[in-house]
Amino acid sequence: MALPFSDVPAFRRDPLTLFSARGMQAEAGLAPLHLAPSRIFLVADAALARSTLKWNTNEIDKGQLVKKLRPIVGDSLLTNVGTDHKRSKDAIHRHLQRNAVASNLEKMQAILNGYVSRVMQQGHYDTDENAALALQLGCTAIFGHDVLQIADRQALIEAVRVVEAELAADMFRILPTMPWRTKSREARLAHARNVVDLVVRRARKHENCSGLLLALEEAGLSDEAISAEIVGLLIAGHHTTGASITWLHYHMAADPAIAELIGAEADLVLEDLENGDAGALRRAPLSLAFVKEILRLYPAGWWTSREVKTEVTLGEHELRSGDTLVVSPWVLHRDEKVWVEADELNLDRDYTNPAYMPFGVGGRSCIGMAIAWFELQLITLQFASAFRLRTDPSVQAPKPHPSVTLLAPSMRLGADLRADEAFSFERLAA
Repeated sequence: MALPFSDVPAFRRDPLTLFSARGMQAEAGLAPLHLAPSRIFLVADAALARSTLKWNTNEIDKGQLVKKLRPIVGDSLLTNVGTDHKRSKDAIHRHLQRNAVASNLEKMQAILNGYVSRVMQQGHYDTDENAALALQLGCTAIFGHDVLQIADRQALIEAVRVVEAELAADMFRILPTMPWRTKSREARLAHARNVVDLVVRRARKHENCSGLLLALEEAGLSDEAISAEIVGLLIAGHHTTGASITWLHYHMAADPAIAELIGAEADLVLEDLENGDAGALRRAPLSLAFVKEILRLYPAGWWTSREVKTEVTLGEHELRSGDTLVVSPWVLHRDEKVWVEADELNLDRDYTNPAYMPFGVGGRSCIGMAIAWFELQLITLQFASAFRLRTDPSVQAPKPHPSVTLLAPSMRLGADLRADEAFSFERLAA
C-alpha cells in the first residue's frame, strides 16, 4: 500500500510524466495520486473529467489546491465560489466576449506591428518577450485604448511576476513556510498588490475607462476586490498566452510547409483585419486549426482540481467528502486511446472530441478564452505573413515546464522576411 506522500518526489521532478503514467494505469477512469494525507484522484477519462467539471457545485466544487491560493491572489474568480463567483463572472463575462475584444482590434494590430518591426530589425526572435507581449495585449482588452502608460504596464508586469512566483512556490506545498520567509513573502505580495491598486485606481479615473472596470464597480465590488479580479485576469492571460505564442512560433519554424500555407492564408485576410474587419478571422480556418492543435499539444492550463463536498458516485467510483479530483488536459490531450499519434502535430483532428478542453468546460471554464482565441490567431497570421521562422530541424521540440501554468522554455528563432511582397515596411508603417 502506497504511503500518503509517496508520489511527492516524482511530482516535484516531473509532474507531467507522473500524471501521464498514472493516466495510463487508471482503472475505470480514476487513478490515485499520493500527494497528501487525503485522497487525491487523477481523472483520466474524458467523460468523467467533463462530468467532474460540470458537476453541481454543491457537491463538487473548487478544491483545497485552488483555495490555498486565496492568500496570494485574494478573492477573485480564480478562488471564490457561490454568489461571489457568479457576481464577478456576470460582470466580467460580457466584456471579454469576442465582439467586445474585437473592438480593440486596431490597437492590438498596432501593438503587433510594433513587435514585428522590432523582430525585423533584429533578424531573430527571442521568445522570452512573449509573456510581456501577451500582457500588453491583455491590458488593452481589459483597460481599453491608451489608458495605461508604458510605466503602468511595466509595473503590472513586475507585480504579476511576483504573484506568479509565489503561486508556483505554493503548489502542493507540504511543510509550512518558515516564519521569517512568510514575513518576507507577505511583504513582496503587499508591494505587488499596492502596485496593482495604484494602476487600477488611475485607470478608473481615466476618461476612457473600460466598460469592464465600470461593470465591476456597478456590481458592487470593493476596490480591493476589483484589483484582485484584475490580478486574476492578468495571471490567467499572462504566461498562458505568452507560452502559447512561443509554441505557435516554434512549430511555424519546425514545420515550414504548414507555416507557408498559413502565410498564404494570412495574405488573403490581413488587409481586411487591418481595415477593422475582425470577421476576417473566420475566413482563416487553417490558422485557427493550427492554434487549436498547439493548445492540444501544450494546454497552458495543464491541471485543475475539484473537491468532493458530499458522498457522490462518479462513474464506477464511490467518492466521499474531502476527496480531491485532478483533471489534467495535458493527460487527456495526449491520450493514445483517444488521439491517433497523439504527440504529433496534425491539423486534421476533430476538436469536438470530448477529450479536448484547453480552457476547461462548463461554468468554470476560462473566462478569457475569447481573448485567447482572438489574440493567438491574430498573432499567428501576423507572423506567418511577415516571416519565415527558422530553428535547427535536428533538435527535438523542447519540453514544457509545468508550473502554475505550462511554461515554454526560452528559445531564439531565426526570422527571415518572406520573399513575397505581401508584407512590407510600408504596410507596417501605415
